[in-house]
Amino acid sequence: MSTTARRTKGALAAMAAAALTLTACSTDNSAGASSGDGGSSGGGKSLSIFWKGSESAGIEAAVAAYQEQNPDLDIKLSTADVEQYQATIRTQLSAGTAADVVFVWPARGNPASIAEIAPGGFLEDLSDRSWVENYPDPIRELTSIDGSVYLMAPAISSWGPWYNQTALDEAGLTPPSQWSEVIPFCEDAKAQGKAAYAIGSATLNANQNILFGLVPDLVYATNPDFGEQIRSGETTFSEEPGWVEAMDKFSQMNEAGCFNKDATGANQEEQNRLVATGEAVAYFGIATQLAAMESLAPDVEFRIHPFSGDDDPNTSLMVASNAGGAAVNAAAKNKDGAFDFVDFLGSPEGIAAYNGALVGTVPAIPTGEEYDDVNLVTTNEYLSDGRTVPFLDQDWPNPRIQQAMFSGVQSLLAGTGTAEDILKAMDAELG
Repeated sequence: MSTTARRTKGALAAMAAAALTLTACSTDNSAGASSGDGGSSGGGKSLSIFWKGSESAGIEAAVAAYQEQNPDLDIKLSTADVEQYQATIRTQLSAGTAADVVFVWPARGNPASIAEIAPGGFLEDLSDRSWVENYPDPIRELTSIDGSVYLMAPAISSWGPWYNQTALDEAGLTPPSQWSEVIPFCEDAKAQGKAAYAIGSATLNANQNILFGLVPDLVYATNPDFGEQIRSGETTFSEEPGWVEAMDKFSQMNEAGCFNKDATGANQEEQNRLVATGEAVAYFGIATQLAAMESLAPDVEFRIHPFSGDDDPNTSLMVASNAGGAAVNAAAKNKDGAFDFVDFLGSPEGIAAYNGALVGTVPAIPTGEEYDDVNLVTTNEYLSDGRTVPFLDQDWPNPRIQQAMFSGVQSLLAGTGTAEDILKAMDAELG
């Protein structure tokens, strides 16, 4: 049974207030007229958009809805997987060849985040756009640098352990809800010839996924100011007890055989295949990845079952945040059209189109909806209760730390590195 969201009218305001990869492709939606109140695109003009592939369904739906209002506008939409996108977008912006509207990540810690790109003068200030006043405070903070907003963030995604519920039920396994149950769960899965959790470590950004499940409880539950402390130089990863414990527990999971064999030789596509076929029971990842899973196994139900990184039910936190959105290229060839499209994306119609086409996301701006999809209900509960933290790297001072973590985790999985090595490598990039 597919877990694609079924959206109905209701109340989402409390959740939003608390809220805080695919293969490269290109689509050309041709047509050409004036755009809406953000500025005239002009008859016969074109508008170019470059987006990350893992949210291609969302941007395609938003573009289609916008195209209906602008039937004569030639919209050129291109997408690329995350690694290719991050390697390309900064070069394009520097060379003046980037699209009119570009996908960027919020906050910092990512090579294509606004903290890395906006200071170079590559992005237009969006602070005076009408939709900005509708942002919940946590989202406005994530999309701003030095008080100026540079990002239209349409969606919030959760991050956690996603289970092949069908395989789970057939094997008679119960997903862990706290740390003391994790290793026994891995052992039970292994006894049935299955990997508990699949990792596609050859895809670099997959190496952060397990830590996104462990760190929230172990770090932020006891030290909610860790992000500010790491950015100010007040502490390091090796000095933060929660990070030391999280890395140690990750190492314990590896030693206990919780992961698939040859994890460093498997990419994300192989990770997805293992879980879709039931050879592995679960994977850690972002909610938007569900679309790829459901395309592989349309008759399988995928469920998120968060577990606490410790055994204290009062510290059960989840990573849930905005994973990026639209920015206006300061050197856009059709800047008026770019502003207008971004304004549409920030409108109720644009937000609804974007999230309605994705699996596992909720709007970053309140739309008055509620959900009967079990995964969105779980995410909603965490958001409504204020039990969420941003994506880990959004708190970090630079993207080099993330790369050090990726490499370190690969080494640990390969048996050539340790948890201590990873923390030291991350510390070395703090300066």
